[in-house]
Amino acid sequence: MDPEIAEWLQHVLQTIGYQHKERMYADVEAVLRRFQNFLVPHADTYTHDNGRSQLLLSLVGTIPIVYQSATYNIPVAFWLPTSYPSVAPIVFVTPTALMLVRAGKHVDISGRCYHPYLAYWSNKSDSNLVELIGIMQKVFSLDPPVYSKSNVSTQQQPQSSPTLGAYPSPTSLKPAPPILSYSPRANSSITTSPSAQNNRYSGSSSFGSSQQLTPQQAQLYTKLQAALMEFHSTSSREMQNIVTVNKQLNDAETRTKTELQSLRDLNNKIQYNISTLTRSIEQLDTKIEQIRTWPEEPVDEIICGSSVVHNQLFELVAEEIAIEDTIYYLSKALSQDKVDLKAYMKHLRNLSREQFMKKALIKKVKAQLGQV
Repeated sequence: MDPEIAEWLQHVLQTIGYQHKERMYADVEAVLRRFQNFLVPHADTYTHDNGRSQLLLSLVGTIPIVYQSATYNIPVAFWLPTSYPSVAPIVFVTPTALMLVRAGKHVDISGRCYHPYLAYWSNKSDSNLVELIGIMQKVFSLDPPVYSKSNVSTQQQPQSSPTLGAYPSPTSLKPAPPILSYSPRANSSITTSPSAQNNRYSGSSSFGSSQQLTPQQAQLYTKLQAALMEFHSTSSREMQNIVTVNKQLNDAETRTKTELQSLRDLNNKIQYNISTLTRSIEQLDTKIEQIRTWPEEPVDEIICGSSVVHNQLFELVAEEIAIEDTIYYLSKALSQDKVDLKAYMKHLRNLSREQFMKKALIKKVKAQLGQV
């Protein structure tokens, strides 16, 4: 892209206040590189359907189409909202003084263009200006949106008005593509061309004014235009509702798939834990059956000392510990008033005397073992 145009474009994006300048610049640059001899950027005032005016950047010029094996140039204007790419561009067919708009499936009588690609516009990289222009080329190649005024005048009969079937095909459009030049001013202000001043759109159209039509045709044109605007408003609301419901359904589907995957993972973990627990239970049952087949061992014979003296020491220590526990529980019974003081003192003296004898004997046995 030409450095002057690039500098002018950066200045316009900054001055108007576009929210996504980098994405905006990249998309416009791609369009100018692809259609450098057909589209040029302009900064001009755009009037919305509610009457609000706003300074916007637009791509004005023509796009080539192929109709009946011949190449024609369709005049168009792509208006880019300040929130682009979150909001889809606004596309108009801009007929010259020798053309009229042919209303159809994708173009209304004012030249406003409609397409599912615009209705389901995404702010991600999968929706961009280059693809939009390519789609408009395909649509216009199947159903050209403009026709020549001269064809209408030659085919119109004095007694009857032209019908849709009498509209000529756009064979009168010159096939040669126009070369659109661009030269920004030396200063840094936003520049516009006279042709851009004529591309201001509002809710009504200036094409096919009452000066060119009979009073009956003008009245019919006004009613048709009002019906089309009402249909467009209703369709836009319904389309917005459909898009909202579709988004909600997509979000619900995503959440459902996520929850389903979580439940599947949890089920896999539970099944694994059940399998592991079953194997462990089987191993424990096997061990228990093996232990039950073992012969019973005499505990008193297994736990014993290596000599008679060691066995005596083992028994003395066990008895001394038992006396200590008895004294403890006897004191606890006294504190809970389960035994009177007289009985407590009697038993305590007997137990203390016996404990003393056990400890003395333990000391004597240990001394004897130490000499051996």
